[in-house]
Amino acid sequence: MFNEKNRMAYRTLLQAWLFCLLSFPLALAAQDRIPVRVGVYGNAPIVSAAPGVPPEGIAIDVLRQVAEREGWQLTYVPDTFDRLLARLDQGDIDLLAGIAYSDERAKRFQFTEQSLIGNWGMVFRHAEADIDSLPDLKGKRVALMRGGTHSQALIELSRQFDAPFIPVYVDNFPQVLEAIAERRADAGAVNRVFAALHAHQPDLAATAIVFNPIFVHYAAPKHASPALLAALDRHLAELKADTGSAYYDSLRRWLEAAPADRYPHWLPWVAAAAGSLLVLVLAVAGLLRHQVQRQTGELQRRADQLQSEIEQRKQVQQHLNQLAYFDGLTHLPNREGFRIALNQVLEGMQGTHGRLALLFIDVDRLKNINDGLGHGAGDMLLQQIANRLQSVLRAHDHMSRFGGDEFVVTVSEIGEPSDAELVASRLLQSLAAPIDIGSTQIYTSASIGIALYPGDATSVDTLLKHADTAMYQAKEQGGNRFLFYQAQQTERVVERLTLDTRLRQALERDELVLHYQPIVELGSRTIVGVEALLRWNDPDRGLVMPGTFIAAAEDTGLIVPLGEWVLDAGCAQMREWQKQGKANGMTLSVNVSTRQFEGRRLVKSVEQALSRSGLAPECLELEITENVMLIMNDEVRSSLDTLRGMGVRLSLDDFGTGYSSLGYLKQLPFHSLKIDQSFVRKIPGQPGDSQIVTTILALAKGFELEVIAEGIETQVQYDFLRDHGCEFGQGYLMSRPQPADALAAMLGRPLLASNA
Repeated sequence: MFNEKNRMAYRTLLQAWLFCLLSFPLALAAQDRIPVRVGVYGNAPIVSAAPGVPPEGIAIDVLRQVAEREGWQLTYVPDTFDRLLARLDQGDIDLLAGIAYSDERAKRFQFTEQSLIGNWGMVFRHAEADIDSLPDLKGKRVALMRGGTHSQALIELSRQFDAPFIPVYVDNFPQVLEAIAERRADAGAVNRVFAALHAHQPDLAATAIVFNPIFVHYAAPKHASPALLAALDRHLAELKADTGSAYYDSLRRWLEAAPADRYPHWLPWVAAAAGSLLVLVLAVAGLLRHQVQRQTGELQRRADQLQSEIEQRKQVQQHLNQLAYFDGLTHLPNREGFRIALNQVLEGMQGTHGRLALLFIDVDRLKNINDGLGHGAGDMLLQQIANRLQSVLRAHDHMSRFGGDEFVVTVSEIGEPSDAELVASRLLQSLAAPIDIGSTQIYTSASIGIALYPGDATSVDTLLKHADTAMYQAKEQGGNRFLFYQAQQTERVVERLTLDTRLRQALERDELVLHYQPIVELGSRTIVGVEALLRWNDPDRGLVMPGTFIAAAEDTGLIVPLGEWVLDAGCAQMREWQKQGKANGMTLSVNVSTRQFEGRRLVKSVEQALSRSGLAPECLELEITENVMLIMNDEVRSSLDTLRGMGVRLSLDDFGTGYSSLGYLKQLPFHSLKIDQSFVRKIPGQPGDSQIVTTILALAKGFELEVIAEGIETQVQYDFLRDHGCEFGQGYLMSRPQPADALAAMLGRPLLASNA
């Protein structure tokens, strides 16, 4: 018979033998495992690394699961967080468990794509400290974990609100709370997961300061093989997809756990020493357990209530921040958000030789789309434009929406102006493809002005002003281009404002005149119509061509009353020639702007012009540019149908240079189309342009449309067009635009080359 002591020894020997027996194959298997060095530090419950105790926490639970599946041999390397970051930089460890992602860190390390857990920063204060909002931190001592993402975020946030504080750096979150409790700090920043479990001391109080939502990941050295993180991503995605997995077991274990000291430390000793009072002890233990459970439930309820309040405060804070600093349509920073960001960048560049570029972007012709398709379509277009522009920017460039059709991009870290030029080119190229708005395809472009810091200006307001001026010049040159700011551009802006004023006065003072260019039947050289062309008889500058002022009139909306004046004057002149017997069977061609379609105004203008002059509708032909395709909607289509129903002829002007859709060409009620002079000018010498012209002629014949060629200047061009089936043409070869009295002498007889 073994006595108790012998049985104990025998049991110990047997356990040792079994341990050796089992450990031997495990040791052999371990030789085939892949060694992985894992950095761990104090950040419970995500990861903890107390001396002499194996690491534990959510990140460790998941990592052990993955290691078991992948055959990894984990070796834990405990250290402070900032030293672990240095080790990760140097490749001394293969993996860091539980690190918050940031763009700055992503430049140094590789991160898993899958996050382990979401988290954000919270500020706790000593119960006697008068701190509740961010400005209250000014001048206070604030405990921060050295190297932590939340630490740097709180410092930057305090700078924005002009509330700098005195940082008190410690190695981990428990030391943050200790510093507050011991009055070495007035407040401290921890993450909300840690706070939910550990920030319940009576001398601590939560503030309303909630900030910097982050996501916790695993990280590897920058140049390490991606296989390690790829395996973690794969398994972590599987674990997160299964609510019954070890991942969710770990979350429940660590996030729902009660404080470790819920049972009195003396209870086991009392139970052992008071065996004779077992019944009484059990009763006491039961009572204590009941009280602890009740208190734990109350603590959990308060923790849940605190968490709910924090969530609500966070949501309110985010909502207010979104309203104040972000655009509601595109979710980009707004004008105020841009100013804050740029001021921070410029402050950081003080005393350095850094340079940046400011790109002011204005979307071309957005008003036409708003007026034609409605503001809903315009908003959809702006959202897609913002996405396209954002997609081609570099990671450190900053884009904002100023409202309307204006965007601003800050291009930092540039060496030469050509760097900004490259970014501007990519922005323009991103808008080259058509954008689908419902069933409608829209082509768009932008005008970009570029101002450089510090060469052009050193303040935010002046940089903006110069970039805006350069953008204005780019738009004046036709849009879809970028221009750098030059000092003389400011003078041009002043000239443009003066031009707008003078042009309005010209309309009031009857300084506008019409010249007429014949439209000739190419086979017989007979004049079959005239095109009315606007001129400005400026008392100071003489006869001003429309290229000088039409763009300005389009931008300001003055083109609408100008267009109505041309209709009235042209119809009256054509009717006068008819009364004189000089223009029988001829048509009057008048150019109209897409802006004249707004509110069916064009239909009313035509009706009034025909009524006042007495001109028959079939004698009037309206030339409409291809830009009408950009604003095509039911109202525009109805206006075109009404005009054709009245008997007015419709011509598609500058065909081939803009946004023509063959579907629209087939559906819309056009009588003719005009080949743009840019194609005519290069025939027959340029095979490509000759092919375009012959293709347009064949296309028009298929659609039963008449064709008018613009810009005929040589006999060779004339003969080529006539021989390939073009019926009508106009150009300097036949006649330059003439005043009404000069043209009257040409009516009724064939035109020869000498008329030019």
